[in-house]
Amino acid sequence: MDKFGKILVTAVISFSLVMQSDLVLAKKAKKKKGAPVTMIMNVEGGIEYTKNGKKWKKVRRNKFLFSGYKIRTGADGKGTFLNQNTGMSRTLGADSLIEITAAGATATSGSLGDAVKGSGDLVASLGNRFKKGQKYTTVRRGLKIKLGAAKHSKRSPYRLSAAWPELVWDNVLENPVVQKAAKITPENYSNFHYRITVDGSSVDVAAPQGADMVRYSLKEMTPGEHKYKVELIKGEELASEPVKRASSFEWVSSAEQDKIMLHKEARGGDELLEAISLDNDGIKVGALDLYLKFFAENLDEIDMRPQMLEHIRKLKLGELLSREGELYVKLKEEDEG
Repeated sequence: MDKFGKILVTAVISFSLVMQSDLVLAKKAKKKKGAPVTMIMNVEGGIEYTKNGKKWKKVRRNKFLFSGYKIRTGADGKGTFLNQNTGMSRTLGADSLIEITAAGATATSGSLGDAVKGSGDLVASLGNRFKKGQKYTTVRRGLKIKLGAAKHSKRSPYRLSAAWPELVWDNVLENPVVQKAAKITPENYSNFHYRITVDGSSVDVAAPQGADMVRYSLKEMTPGEHKYKVELIKGEELASEPVKRASSFEWVSSAEQDKIMLHKEARGGDELLEAISLDNDGIKVGALDLYLKFFAENLDEIDMRPQMLEHIRKLKLGELLSREGELYVKLKEEDEG
């Protein structure tokens, strides 16, 4: 790699996040929604929802609801609302029309049970993470990113275990800015690889051509915090600036892993709720896999996608964020069109 190319690659990998001139902005941007107000669960029979009062869609599973939504039930429809702010639940009866406001569910017609204490911890946990994710009404193509920056902290844990042993990082070789600067082609792609160093021990990892992120599975480790860093290598030459401050993750004990498993299993097989549960418990990669699976299979869950986008951003997965951000914009425009 020539000196100029290396300088550009270094800048792309090592400096702060900035936007490139080829950003694609969402058309007809509208006021952002807040976090979901409530969730409808224990769905049975005929239940439908609408965002605009025109198109009604069937509710087939647990679903987060936002202010402005409406719900209607048929003769056999019933369910339960769980309010995010209060943690209270209310039963939904047949032949009802319900409006979702900032305060919760309000019956326009039909029956809505009295509020009783529910289990609102999971819904309430969305908070600011969801709101921040809504800023991805822009497609972040060509982000300048810092490689291997995801790290553990008490406020934002990054935890691994025997059941979830993988570290992930952005495959910067898929970034168009890096490809242009380093003159990367399909023919010379294999000249590049990553070097991951965990607690001082280094391993070379092949760059997965065509993949947005790189995965590396760790073997059983001592419970506690561990340091790691990731660097880009061309041949045997460092193609990025040396990492000055290592990132970190926490390896959890088998006993702690069992607790996390119980939290996940308590969500009854609902993949989105399981993802949020793992996210809350710091199992970020396990949560990511469930988010990706759920949203790939449920393209109609547009308003909840910012939850996943914010999760991806915190993992510093720039190329995945770009791809999922583009899809979010496309789905949102189609839904509002």
